[in-house]
This record gives sequence, structure tokens and C-alpha cells, in this order.
Amino acid sequence: MGIIGSLLSGIISLAIFCLSATVVLAIVVPFIGIVVRFRVNYNPRALSLGPGGDAIGVPDGGEDGRVVGPRVTSLLGMFLRVRRIEGWKGLYKGYMPLLLYTMGNTLFSLVWIGSSPHSPKGGYSIPRANMFQSLVYALFMAFIALPFGILTNRAITTPHKLPMFSPRVSLKLLLTAYERSRPWVLYFTPGLLVAQALHVAFVTLVFRVVRLLLVPGLAYGLDGAEEDGTLNKISTVKLSIFILFQALAGTAILCPLEVVSERLSIQRNYTPGAEFEEEDAELAAAQSGETGVEYIGQGEDVLNLRSASGEEPYKGLRHTLNRIMEEEGVTTLFRAWWLTMLGAVLSGLA
Repeated sequence: MGIIGSLLSGIISLAIFCLSATVVLAIVVPFIGIVVRFRVNYNPRALSLGPGGDAIGVPDGGEDGRVVGPRVTSLLGMFLRVRRIEGWKGLYKGYMPLLLYTMGNTLFSLVWIGSSPHSPKGGYSIPRANMFQSLVYALFMAFIALPFGILTNRAITTPHKLPMFSPRVSLKLLLTAYERSRPWVLYFTPGLLVAQALHVAFVTLVFRVVRLLLVPGLAYGLDGAEEDGTLNKISTVKLSIFILFQALAGTAILCPLEVVSERLSIQRNYTPGAEFEEEDAELAAAQSGETGVEYIGQGEDVLNLRSASGEEPYKGLRHTLNRIMEEEGVTTLFRAWWLTMLGAVLSGLA
């Protein structure tokens, strides 16, 4: 009876967890989708003729703010644009891959560490664990985050109405034939793994070390400090320095890495030397309406994607950073910077 009771209790707990994750993501997914769209929207600066007749970029879009593609300058503006073109359904694109990732990430954290991450995407959490546990958790998180991040971001940015419960159809639209036959090539998307690894290392190692050096009383967050009775012993000056470091580092380092990662995640991998028509037959069929998958927008795309502009693909982390700054300006790397800063600060106190 005891074993049966424990089993039933575990099943009920799992059911409650799945239900709560579903509800939380129903609230969070639209916001995540808006941020991703805002960051990947491609706005190269408009061109004008120089003294010798050569085409030159107009700095920051010129005095009249001229850029190519839909210019959206805020998250609210992107929300209104998605709502107008794609409707409420468009705000929930990417829900299923995010749900699967969140459940897998949280269950692993509960089993391995005994606590769950606070962020739905697991991006800023430093679980209460020793260094070895945190390292293993970070490696696992990076291992599953990369492919799920690719699927999520491509699902969010696709102009098609993906069927929620037909993964086979969705995967044909989100991945190339080359990626489906060799899924490990997703990990070799130029620059993406490096950007993800740097992000994870900074959050789970650098932030943790700085926290231990400046405010060791916050080793396990505010809750841990309160339980241990060390909250009142924390130096206000050192705490202020730590919060300032989190804010500045989160903005200056993590935000560009996130923008670059999201840009690279929607860049498709093709068989070397293959033509677009050969590699993307399913996508071409969907675009012509042969698969029954419809466009979610009517007559207008929400985003201007770089891949649709005929530009050469990004070749790595440094190349992506340079191309973004040259084509769109350095401010593009800091889109929605305040969210990254807020997440970094809160993670240091969690």
C-alpha cells in the first residue's frame, strides 16, 4: 500500500507540474515570441550615393531613419504588428517546443539537483547546488537548449501556420532535409554553439564566482541567506557593487550574445553544394500551398529576415557581430537590453 501510495502521489505531482507548466507558458510564450521577433528583424541601413556614385550606408538609417524592411523600434510595436498581421494565434507560435524543453529541463533539475530553475527557458537560473552539480546541469542545459532553441525560434519566425499536434509536418518546414537526416549538424550551426557556451559559462560560472567573492552570504540566494541568518550581515556596499556588475555585464555581454544566438538559430544548414530547390522541397511545397499548411499572415510578413534578403550567411560569432554592426548598427545588438539586465540582476539574487 505504501508503494502504491507513493506511486499515486508521484503521478499526481507530475500531473500538477505539467498543468502548471502549461498555464505558465500560456502567459510567457507570447512575450518570448515578441522578444525573438524584435531581435531577429533585419533592418539594414538604407543606401545613398556617395561622391563617386558608390552606394554607401546611411548611418543609423540617416536623418530620416531610412532602413530596409519593417522598422519596429519597441516590443510594444512588435506586439501590435504581430497582432494585426497574424492575430492572437501568431502570438503562440513556438509554444510546443518551449513546453517540451521546459518540462525536460525542470525534471532534470529536480532529479539531479533537487530544485527547479526559475526561468521558463532556464536562461538565467543558478540552481542551489555545488559546483559539480551546477556544471553538469549547465552542460545538460546547453545540450538540449540548442536544438530546442532552434526549433522554437524558427517556429516563432516562420510565416506559416504550423499544426500544433503534427510534429512531422512542422519539422519538415522548420528543418532542412540535411538537418533532419543529420540532426547533429544543428550543433555545428556556425557560431551558435560558441555563443550558447559563452552565455551558459558566464551565467553559471562567472556570475557564481563573483557572487561568492563579493557577497558569499548570497551563495544560495536571498532565501538561503534568510534561512541561514546571514541576510543582515551582508555588506550594503558589496551588494550594490555586485548588483551593478550583474546589470552592466548582463547588458554589455549577455545581450549581444542573445541577439547573435537568436539570429544564428534561424539560419538553416544545407548540404554543401546543394541548391535551395533540392534542399527545401517541403518548404517550397508549403509556400505553393501543396501541403495544406497556410500562411498565418494575410498579404504581409511580420518580419524581414536576413535569409530572405539574399545576403551571405553568417559564418561564425565574430562574423555575425561584425555584419550586424556594419549592416544595421551597434544598437541592434542591444535590442531589449533591459530585459537581459533585469534577468541578470534577479538571477544573482535568486
